[in-house]
Amino acid sequence: MRQTQVGTRGSGKKKGWGVIPVYVPWLFLLPSLVFYLVFKAIPIFGTFIISFFRWEGISFATMDFIGIRNYITLLSDEVFLLALWNNIIFILMGVSMVTVFALFIAVLLEKGLRLSNFFRGTYFIPAVMSMVVIGVTFTLFLSPELGVVNPFLERIGLGKFTRAWLGDPQFALPIVILSHVWQMFGFYMFIFIAGLKNIPDELYEAAHIDGSGVWGDFLHVTLPLLKPVVAVVVVLAMINTLKVFDLIYVMTFGGPGNASQVLTLRMYLVGFMHNYMGYGSAIAVVFLLLTLAISAVQLKVTGSLK
Repeated sequence: MRQTQVGTRGSGKKKGWGVIPVYVPWLFLLPSLVFYLVFKAIPIFGTFIISFFRWEGISFATMDFIGIRNYITLLSDEVFLLALWNNIIFILMGVSMVTVFALFIAVLLEKGLRLSNFFRGTYFIPAVMSMVVIGVTFTLFLSPELGVVNPFLERIGLGKFTRAWLGDPQFALPIVILSHVWQMFGFYMFIFIAGLKNIPDELYEAAHIDGSGVWGDFLHVTLPLLKPVVAVVVVLAMINTLKVFDLIYVMTFGGPGNASQVLTLRMYLVGFMHNYMGYGSAIAVVFLLLTLAISAVQLKVTGSLK
């Protein structure tokens, strides 16, 4: 049996620790490997297999092999295509907005403004709150009957702009995106603050000697040195926007008229609400491929920023 010689420790007279069999390190990894295999790898492989069947998800005896028909159906499924497009919009708008806003607030708070510590804690509170709580809060806030937005608009003479905000197809998805940005920007703000603290003050002093102002400091010192941090924030923001489900489920349930439908919600509704497990699995596989493609782009971009 292959064995691994473990080194010695201490000074002076060497004292060996003995010889450890090569399989011992794998024993420490075994619990994690088993967990990943049972709860990750096998379900992913099973989802891929089920996507080639017509199945209601109850009895294996009713599984009917139909090949790639589920995937062909996806190409003509208008709701699926709309959900895919909404996911793209969510990523583009959500990631860009939360990154810019978090960076802007982080830079302001690092300027030593009054009550900056108070605002740091305040802005971080939504990040530790449940998505369900956030969704219910914004739903009540925008409610035509119970909310405060419409009465406020009427009070200041802008009553013509009042509407059922989450019932309007033009505003439902943007409002959900704004709700997501409001919750998550505090978390990314702290990541930017940590990055800003690693920038030496000497660089800003040198920039001031060269006649640089506030905007020049940001463009020529802050932003270039924060590129790796920006890459990390973008990666995390994309992951969180891709897997968004509960916020949309609580606020709009994909409506009105599928205007805020996304792939995760569509997959849930098709597979678990309508019992089309094969078709729902096909959506899950497409969602996985989309995630892998975005991850590949992220790795390429973040690698070039190092």
